[in-house]
Amino acid sequence: MKTTAIVLFILMAQVSSLFAQSNETPEFRTLFDTNKPVKISGFGGPVIEFSSVGNNELGVSVGGGGAVLVDNLFFGGYGMGLATYHYSDLKTFDPINGIWVDHSSERINFGHGGFWLGGLINPADAVHFAVSTKVGWGSLSLFDEKYMGQHYNYFTDNVFVLNPQVEVEMNMARWLKINVGVGYRLVTGANKTYDYYDDNGNFGGTRKYFNSKDYCSPEASISFIFGWFW
Repeated sequence: MKTTAIVLFILMAQVSSLFAQSNETPEFRTLFDTNKPVKISGFGGPVIEFSSVGNNELGVSVGGGGAVLVDNLFFGGYGMGLATYHYSDLKTFDPINGIWVDHSSERINFGHGGFWLGGLINPADAVHFAVSTKVGWGSLSLFDEKYMGQHYNYFTDNVFVLNPQVEVEMNMARWLKINVGVGYRLVTGANKTYDYYDDNGNFGGTRKYFNSKDYCSPEASISFIFGWFW
């Protein structure tokens, strides 16, 4: 009888405990739950990029970006523009006046901007890796620096840019990093065309003002990143 009473007491205690737990609101959990508080910071700074543009010429683009840093992940925005001088070999034929128009004195303009996403790997190490992707939109155009004393754009064509990178970061101070990266810039969307004529003035179909593939290129960059880092 004592044994039976003890067993019944234990069973009743367990049932009572389960009943009490069933009336409690369960804690909602996710795959990303940790015991550590989320760290939120931010950074920004200038970016210099080296790549091939146009007729396999070395181009230098300058710009910058900024992002919100949540733990080891960041998201923000960027903007880049071609800083070096590159000229087109484009010639178009004006059938109305019967003359060729030479655009070789007009400079290539290539700029883009958009979202900047990425993550840091062991960011507390003095030298560590990072990955990032720039996803943006921009334009290609020719512009005349001497047109009536002001810049004048010709043949503007909108493009989409995707630029993934692998990077090495060096912690110079708690508020400064130097980032060196390599990646590939993919450019698509250049599709504006003009009517092509041969030397005899005969129509020869249409041709593109710009070829997207001329601006797809391996690239390297260096960034000076200012912010507050842990």
